[in-house]
Amino acid sequence: MTKMRAAVLREFGGPEGIVLEDDFEQLPLGPGDMRVRVGACSLNALDVFTRRGLPGVKLPLPHILGGDVAGWVEEVENEADAHLVGRPVLVDPLCVGYRGWPAGVFGEHHWGGLAEYLVAPAANAIPLDGVDAEGLRPYAALPIAYGTAYRMVHERAQLQPDETMLVLGAAGGVGVACIQLGRRLGAKVIACSTSDDKLEILRKIGADEVINTSRDSFSKKTWELTGKRGADVVVDYIGHDTFADSIRAARMPDLASVGGRIVTCGASSGFEVSLDMRYVWTKEVDIRGSNGWRRHELMALVDLVRTGELDPVIDAVFPLSRVHEAVDVLEGRTVLGKVLVVPDAVLAEAGEQA
Repeated sequence: MTKMRAAVLREFGGPEGIVLEDDFEQLPLGPGDMRVRVGACSLNALDVFTRRGLPGVKLPLPHILGGDVAGWVEEVENEADAHLVGRPVLVDPLCVGYRGWPAGVFGEHHWGGLAEYLVAPAANAIPLDGVDAEGLRPYAALPIAYGTAYRMVHERAQLQPDETMLVLGAAGGVGVACIQLGRRLGAKVIACSTSDDKLEILRKIGADEVINTSRDSFSKKTWELTGKRGADVVVDYIGHDTFADSIRAARMPDLASVGGRIVTCGASSGFEVSLDMRYVWTKEVDIRGSNGWRRHELMALVDLVRTGELDPVIDAVFPLSRVHEAVDVLEGRTVLGKVLVVPDAVLAEAGEQA
């Protein structure tokens, strides 16, 4: 079986559990599969959670992290998929369940793209014709962060032009995507972070107002910034530490409409929250969960990048040989936007230094 270089998760816990191996065996192709030469793989908080060990998810080791992959199809198993060979593609990380592939997400439930090659169902390929190695990178930044943000902003929150959206944890991948998508819709966006430097960058990518949550109460500040009206939409995937104040920051109802909407896709500070229910009913707050993305939403994002309407924010690009540095900057939150990992050979072919 063909060998490849891969960042292999050998042990759950810290970053030291990821081992860079040059002779890791690739998966064989099954019916309906394709083998993709990885051109770029972007990291997500999901990679950190998976590496540490997800409660209730029995993941056999060894494992390969990295769900967001763009590259070139090298071979396929079925003749019906032969038209994909040689073409650049984005791989939809969401596996809905094909023969030999239980439902799950690449990088979490199935081997991901922190390697030179990825095996996936050919049905997960989204062709990106006319895109070179560097041009693949904005697409590789899309699926998990931007896909999650798109569903929250468009489908679940149903954000409208001229509404106000408050984004907590705005310097993360999902937060940055929410700002860009909200601005594109014509909404007023308020971004929250604990870093003045990051808040300044968030202004440049589309935030109308910013709040440093290390100094100010974001609920009180939002109240002031909205003329004592509150935010129409609050994006809160922090959870335990912020959810009570998110209720307070949500818009008050009036005679023509109900109160604000809070949309959440996770809880980085803890899943259990305590609420003063009086705020929920008196403000007629609508709490909406959002989970991942759907294929049509990812396709919509691909079209936005293709037409130049969306430019995903990429903070850093690392070679696969320096994967531990990539993991460190992601986990240390020293970046704003996406962190990409590119196989060394791909960088060399593009004339870039590893």
